Amino acid sequence: FEFMALYLEVIVVLLFQLAPGTLSRPRRRLHLRQHKNQIPFDFPDLVSEDLHLRMLHHHHDAVCNDGSSAGYYIRRLPNDSNWVVYLQGGDFCNDSENCRRRYSSDESLMTSNLWPEKKKGQGILSSNYKVNPMGWGSNLVYIPYCTSDLWIGDASKHESKNQEFHFRGARVIKRVIGDLIKDGMINATNVLVTGTSAGGLGVMIHIDNIVHMLKKVGSKAEVRGMVDSGWFVDTGTDKYHSQSLDFWKINRTLNYNCLRQNPGSEWRCLYGNNIYPHVKTPLMVVQFYLDEYQIKELGGISDVFDEKTKPQLMQLVQDVRTSLLNLEAVFGVSCLGHGILDNTELFLELKVGGTSIQQAIQCWYEGNCTKRNLDLCDIAHVQCNKSCPRFQQRIIPMSHSSYPRSQHTPSYYNYYI
Repeated sequence: FEFMALYLEVIVVLLFQLAPGTLSRPRRRLHLRQHKNQIPFDFPDLVSEDLHLRMLHHHHDAVCNDGSSAGYYIRRLPNDSNWVVYLQGGDFCNDSENCRRRYSSDESLMTSNLWPEKKKGQGILSSNYKVNPMGWGSNLVYIPYCTSDLWIGDASKHESKNQEFHFRGARVIKRVIGDLIKDGMINATNVLVTGTSAGGLGVMIHIDNIVHMLKKVGSKAEVRGMVDSGWFVDTGTDKYHSQSLDFWKINRTLNYNCLRQNPGSEWRCLYGNNIYPHVKTPLMVVQFYLDEYQIKELGGISDVFDEKTKPQLMQLVQDVRTSLLNLEAVFGVSCLGHGILDNTELFLELKVGGTSIQQAIQCWYEGNCTKRNLDLCDIAHVQCNKSCPRFQQRIIPMSHSSYPRSQHTPSYYNYYI
């Protein structure tokens, strides 16, 4: 009898899957504030995994470095009121020589001419409920990075005689959000804006403006921001960002209160620990203690096992961890890496004290458990968190103006086993 009951159950499931109209009917979705731990049947995913490209041809000021139209990818579910918006990362360039070199090596980060018509979401943009239990059934938006300005530039090449490129990252975000508002975001229940590296910094800079845009049209959406690997700590010296101020015209876009607090040192308003106190919208920070970009580009350390630079490395790691202690919501991991939310494998496997990133996001929204998840293991041991990916290369594989990654260059995880 037990065998017959199981057989009948399988027949019922198959009939459901083959019923007319089933393939066009989405499953019960798990909203950002309605997490369920169990799914009654493991049906094939009936919600499309593809995000489709929409160009901003009608907005002439929202352009990539080379003047081609910017755009975004979207997986739209008209009956869902939750949105996840993701800003891609990819370093920056802040002088003509670096920008020309970047265009030669990473053209896809400076033009839209190479973008495919559709892409599959990874990590926090995955439509697989096992990968992304909080947001798989939401409207998913991916904004490609093609402005090389940390998403904060507002400079046209026509403003200066010697300028070869546009830097319109701030305009691109504004135009994309404006389009999404017209496409239904005005009626959103929850909007999560997130990004990795340069995208994470863009979230901190623009999240309050996005809230303002939604409120201005009467939206009652609850908006939150999540910063992934974009929490760069101000160590008192600046190697690159000070020369970006005029090159990108970013005084027009940076936080006014932060600028007023740092006269003559406006570049400090590009660092997370200086921006955070001025942001009104709830933020969650996801950060590696041993962030590759922070270590190599800002700390000048290329070999994490070099005994000569170990004291400097430990001090930098300690500065990062200390800067995270008083944040309202944080997921701090004692691993070497750069970027978690757009990497499905890391998004699934990394844990802090037994808590996964998915569980941490759920706690942040539901408020029934700790919102501060910080590794407390001995940072003197590189990668002291047992869930860290093991690595086989001593030298951090990146260089200024070409990192983190594009569709043509591998992510750091390819260097690990």
